[in-house]
Amino acid sequence: MYKSRIVLSLALMVCATAVFANPVTPVIKGQSAILIDAVSGQIIYEKACRKKMSPASTTKMMTAILALEHCKLTDTCTASDFACKTPFGNLHLKPGETLDLDNLLTGTLLRSANDGAVCVAEKVAGSQAKFVEMMNAKAKELGAKDTHFVNPHGLYDPKHYSTAYDLAQIARYGVKIPEFNQIVRTKTARLERSINTKDLFVKNTARFLWRYPGADGIKTGYTKQAGRCFVGSATRNGWRLIAVVLKSPDAGDDTMALLNYGFKFYQPATYACTTKSARSVPVAGGVDESLDLMPSKDLGLVIRKPAPAAARTEIVVLRAIAPITRGQKLGTLTGYLNDKKIGAVDLIAAKSVERTLTATLMIWVKNITLAVAIAFLGFITYGTQAAKTARRRRRGVTPGR
Repeated sequence: MYKSRIVLSLALMVCATAVFANPVTPVIKGQSAILIDAVSGQIIYEKACRKKMSPASTTKMMTAILALEHCKLTDTCTASDFACKTPFGNLHLKPGETLDLDNLLTGTLLRSANDGAVCVAEKVAGSQAKFVEMMNAKAKELGAKDTHFVNPHGLYDPKHYSTAYDLAQIARYGVKIPEFNQIVRTKTARLERSINTKDLFVKNTARFLWRYPGADGIKTGYTKQAGRCFVGSATRNGWRLIAVVLKSPDAGDDTMALLNYGFKFYQPATYACTTKSARSVPVAGGVDESLDLMPSKDLGLVIRKPAPAAARTEIVVLRAIAPITRGQKLGTLTGYLNDKKIGAVDLIAAKSVERTLTATLMIWVKNITLAVAIAFLGFITYGTQAAKTARRRRRGVTPGR
């Protein structure tokens, strides 16, 4: 009996080792897909991820990002006739209706409302055409080189396209914005509206949020030409993965399969995240006594389980002396994995810190004292030299001979 237990235990260990050594690649029905680490952007799985395809309403991620970067959530948005006539206007906006941006974005993203997307675009840029220019410029900035937008909502147009890879980069950028995160993880919400007061409750079109443990976003998409599309994310034990699936018969199942694969067979080694302070340091002579240092970029990687991951960081910090300008380099963070250097990032000031009046006065006094000392030494030196010259003249000695 005892020997049988030993044999069984050994067999289970061998099986477990085999599973981790040879992770079963998920079967993805979608034509294009990708799974990435939200912090580092490292690709864990890909399937034709650079293929240009119709993104459908996943387009609205970019619409929301630009709105949050250029407006305040309390800003008032007014629905135009043009916005209200947008096909599949799921918010059923009425001409002249007003909503604050918070309610408008919530309704637009949760209900995937095309009329809401146009209303957002007009609020940000004045017109849909100008907003589309902003969308394409932002896509280029984020490295989404195979993306081109022609509208803010994602209705089919042959010139409106993206890739699973590009959408993952856009999503990765978006989840760094707290307001974006809050909206895309919301399951249901009640809107405040000025006219259509009978249509207040919205429910997220992503059933994934109810079905998957740790689910926290992001955006569904569907048109006849694009098929079922989904950009999904989930967080477990503080580790967030982002999955993109395009043109799938069941984008939700594909997304869950990708996330299960990532969480089961991989683990993160995260060293620096641009949204988290790396260290707080004292500020000499500042109106603020301390200052957070933020990484200038993300630093991390994903490794296979059950590989040992002795991750550590080394931080070198310069003395922080006011005045300090936001973004000023004040240190360096270096990441190591099993004593092998992974990379390094600059640590920058999270905000500007002015000098205190006392510190300013002390510097003035120090500078004045220094100037007086230099002048005094100069005077002494000049006097000494003049005295020597006078003595030579009295002795009849001509200087320089």
